[in-house]
Amino acid sequence: MGLFTKVKDLLQANIMDLVNKAEDPEKMLTLYVERATEEVRNFQIQVNRAVADKIQLEERIKEQEKEIGQRTEQATLAVQQNRDDLARTALTLKKQAEQSLADFQAQLADQTQAVADLQENLRILTEKLEKAKMERNNLVMRQRRAQTMKKANEAVSGLSARDPLADIDRMKDRVDRMEAEAKASRTLITTNSIDDQFAELEKSRANSEIDDELAKLKESLRS
Repeated sequence: MGLFTKVKDLLQANIMDLVNKAEDPEKMLTLYVERATEEVRNFQIQVNRAVADKIQLEERIKEQEKEIGQRTEQATLAVQQNRDDLARTALTLKKQAEQSLADFQAQLADQTQAVADLQENLRILTEKLEKAKMERNNLVMRQRRAQTMKKANEAVSGLSARDPLADIDRMKDRVDRMEAEAKASRTLITTNSIDDQFAELEKSRANSEIDDELAKLKESLRS
């Protein structure tokens, strides 16, 4: 039960104290959850072993019950054959099996209770671990959000430290210059030649024919 107490104490630790003492809270929280997860995993192994011991006791009880039945049949057969010596031996072995059976049954009762207690403790630890994971995720998100806001505030403070209008004026001059260059280049654009215009008409007519053919195809499929 020492491991249960160890894990329980770990999961009941004040997470905020750990965060406040850590240089990197996110890393510290991750290590904390990993450690708790490993401890719960080790406790799960102990629970599995306890369950295996319980199953083994149940198997031994079945074996003793089977032996008691066999020894009873042997004693009966020996008496029928007038072999009292063999009957006494069979009954002695039966008595030993009955004593072993009583011992195993008592152990099984204790083991059954132990397994129940261990499984309940495991359930409690698992719930606490899941709660710790949720708290870890929440704290990590809060930390990241605080860091982002801090950087944003520092950026705004840095922007306020210099005159942003100077940058805007320079950008305005650049845009004005680009607009003037665009107007000047417009005079260099010539209209399409007559051949280009006829080519556009031919292309339009071809597209119209394709549209008509497509419409006919759809109509044939519907009919």
